[in-house]
Amino acid sequence: MKHERTLGLQWRQAVICLMVGAGSALAALAAYQAGQYFGLDLYGSIVLGIGAGLLVGLCGAVAGALITRTLKLRLWEAGRMAGRIARGDYRARVESGSEDEVGWLEEQLNHMADQLESSVSSLRELAEQNRRLGEEAGRGAVLEERMRLARDLHDTVNQQLFVLAMRAAALKTRLEKNSGEAEKLVPEMVKLEEMARQAHSQIRELILQIRPVTLENEGLAPALEEYVNNTAESEGWQIKTRVDHSIRPDSIVSESLFRIAQEALNNISKHASTKKVEVYLGREDKSIKMEIGDNGIGFDPRKAIRPTAVGLSGIRERTKGIGGSLEIKSAPGEGTRISVIVPDKEGGDNR
Repeated sequence: MKHERTLGLQWRQAVICLMVGAGSALAALAAYQAGQYFGLDLYGSIVLGIGAGLLVGLCGAVAGALITRTLKLRLWEAGRMAGRIARGDYRARVESGSEDEVGWLEEQLNHMADQLESSVSSLRELAEQNRRLGEEAGRGAVLEERMRLARDLHDTVNQQLFVLAMRAAALKTRLEKNSGEAEKLVPEMVKLEEMARQAHSQIRELILQIRPVTLENEGLAPALEEYVNNTAESEGWQIKTRVDHSIRPDSIVSESLFRIAQEALNNISKHASTKKVEVYLGREDKSIKMEIGDNGIGFDPRKAIRPTAVGLSGIRERTKGIGGSLEIKSAPGEGTRISVIVPDKEGGDNR
């Protein structure tokens, strides 16, 4: 409150009391003189003067009570506002009255409410950022665990299967050079060698799915293109790809988009009954867009059968996890097209 104020409540009350006192005295004196003027005796004039003084004093008391009641109501409103703030309603405000001590209190309460509302809003934003950072850290930990598992598989099981296949082939060769009962073991060794080679091939494929080396070393675009071409070759698809190799999002977004593409292509392989597949990766309106489509049997997205629904559920979760949006267009007999749009945090300059 300004120190220059001189008409605060204490001075205002003092002036009112002074005016009431002076008014009562003047009224009493004027009434006494009027009584003398109109011929009243001394006693009558005194009674008239006292009555006039009391009347003016009563009017002053009524005026003082009204002023005090106004101040009391303003303090009550300030108290109610403080209670609402204490209960968490930081939008509560009180209407500021005249420029006195109560008015200063009202201004300070409103200012405090503004500061609290701003602070609580900042805390909520900070909590949301912490939640997102926690989720990203969790996804990063999962990705790191997958990488570790893939390295362990490569360094142990994969190498052991390779050695097993080599030793089975060598033993088969030695048995073929011997005659007699050893020849009966050759077919079994052939089967053993074939099983070892199949297991070796499958474990390599599993390692590539868990830890795509191209994705780790070269980025999303080359890894996506490589995976799509390999899948198309094994499935006998006619593939059409449009991939922007300048797109290099962070590891979490790259991993999620790659896994979404894997799931989408897996769904096409299992359910689409198609030979034509299109894959697109590019930038649109400061965002990264990935689109995968086919001309297969399609389905009704509102009544997805369970095997497809499970894959689509995973795609939705991964898209949501990186703050993207998902659009699924499909109809029976008209194929399926899945579009994922993710904000480009690098602003298009990530080469």
